[in-house]
Order: sequence, then structure tokens, then C-alpha cells
Amino acid sequence: MSNHLVTTIQNIYAAFGRGDIPYILSHLTEDVSWEFEAPSEISWSGIRRGPSEALGFFAGIAAEHANPVLKMTEFFATENAVAAFGRYDATIRATGVAVSTPCAHYFQFREGKICRYINYCNTGAFVQAMMPVS
Repeated sequence: MSNHLVTTIQNIYAAFGRGDIPYILSHLTEDVSWEFEAPSEISWSGIRRGPSEALGFFAGIAAEHANPVLKMTEFFATENAVAAFGRYDATIRATGVAVSTPCAHYFQFREGKICRYINYCNTGAFVQAMMPVS
């Protein structure tokens, strides 16, 4: 079962890479908790409930980031969860400043769908990159 969950997450990352957000949302439970605790300056931060609110996470990334590249390289799974580790690179549209940060994601599953997602990354790098360049 855990190998199947890793494959599911790898497919979700592939969908993110091609901008196929509907594919990602179709793999979420109706009561999913989509969590990214970060400063309010980061529009894609917050704790969101349900696929319609999770969509706001992706909308924020699309609005703020140019050329996003998410490369997850390590995966660890249990019977109902996957942790993934890698790197995220993007350019902040408003300032043109590039960001490169390590990241970790946690996915919990229920009945084959994601019921909880937690995103960890260097939020300070994003806040700094969003500051006007002098």
C-alpha cells in the first residue's frame, strides 16, 4: 500500500509541474485540511479546508511565482501517509527576485485520497524576496 501512496504523490507532483491543478484537487477528500503556516504576506499561506479552499493555495502560487520548479527527491511512506523532501525554486513576479528553498511535505490519506497536507519551507526567503529591491 505505501508504494502505491508514493506513486500517487509522485503523480500529483507531475500534475503540479504541468499545471494540472484539477488533477490534484480530484485526489483530495471533501474535508481535506491543506496547511501552510506562514506570514500573511505570503498569499498562498494559511490553513484551508476542502478542495475549493485548497485551490486558493495554487492560485496564490500562480499569481506570485514565475517559473516554479518543484523537485522532490526523497519519499518516505507508512500505511496511510507520505513525507516528501526536495527543493522549490521560483521567481517572485513583483520583484524579479529568485527564491530557492528546501521543502518538506506531509500527506495523510484516507480511503485512497489526501485528507491532510502540510507544507514546510523557508518562508523567510519568500518574505525577503517579496521586498522591493532598492
